[in-house]
Amino acid sequence: MPFASVVHKFAPVLTTEAIRALKAERPDVVAELGQPGTLVDVADSVVGLEQHEKDYLDAIPTVLREAVRATIAAAMADDKAVHVQYSPGYEFEVRVWDYGQAVSVHISGPYPPAFPRAGFVDASPS
Repeated sequence: MPFASVVHKFAPVLTTEAIRALKAERPDVVAELGQPGTLVDVADSVVGLEQHEKDYLDAIPTVLREAVRATIAAAMADDKAVHVQYSPGYEFEVRVWDYGQAVSVHISGPYPPAFPRAGFVDASPS
């Protein structure tokens, strides 16, 4: 699933420590994230996205994508970790929880039936 791979990339850069480091080392990136329409570009500059991952983020309806961006930006301003989760769904949906020290953002959404799922199977040796 394309968004599952993005979530895996987001996790290490959205811890409290990583957010503090990003704010100290790359304040321009944090400021850019505060601007509407920047989620995909900022995510790409911080974690490096494949084209299909950018395409999937762009496929999220603008209102929902902006909700994710604004949530992450506000959490960063408050030095809160952000936990991003994904589950497949029929339509796109975003749910947000703030529980003090961190914020959770859960995104549900479809994925193309022809998407090459085999490319995301964990091929690491057991």
